[in-house]
Amino acid sequence: MAERLVQKVQTPALPIPRPGPLKHYLDDLNNILRLFFNLLANAVNNVFGELGGRFIDVPNALYFSTVDQPIAVVNTGQVVTFNQTYLESGFSINGGSNSQITATYGGVYNFQFTTQIVSGSASSKTIYLWISRSGTDLGYTAKDVVLQGSSDVNEATWNFNLDLAAGEYVEMKWSSDDIDASLNSEAATSPHPGVASAVVTINFISALPETRPTPP
Repeated sequence: MAERLVQKVQTPALPIPRPGPLKHYLDDLNNILRLFFNLLANAVNNVFGELGGRFIDVPNALYFSTVDQPIAVVNTGQVVTFNQTYLESGFSINGGSNSQITATYGGVYNFQFTTQIVSGSASSKTIYLWISRSGTDLGYTAKDVVLQGSSDVNEATWNFNLDLAAGEYVEMKWSSDDIDASLNSEAATSPHPGVASAVVTINFISALPETRPTPP
């Protein structure tokens, strides 16, 4: 069994008041303290006991898009937008742009991003996706996807960790060297449910390090 780093909390043995003028006051005080320490010990032991993580509320979110997102201008970065919110705790999304996902609290977060890219013509096309933090593109975060032929579909998935200070926001950006590229959604058709054009889920990992890393 792995070593338990956090010791189990034991309620303190409060002294029994001796007869005297303060006895009733000390009796009441000890009863109140005993109840408080019992509640505190139960709470802490539940959190650090088996499967105690289920009691912890941490920042998390899930946003997705139900609309097509065509490329507007070739070889020009544009943001991925999300028009639907499924989960949202400790995050918010800019209602004007639908692209800026803002952290309420500083921390290191895991992002899982998925998008469905569709080709609208027979020509080969290269699509790039990358990460932007508070308006600054992060170095060496780009990945490329190549589509071949008309109606070719490619699902791009991305799992990455990123440090965010409170109030900083993340945007997913993309570009294409061909105008006939789109992030496509699909309506529900029996037997399958609808397909989102883009989905991002976010989960808290840890507090920010004392010294934040500098992107390359």
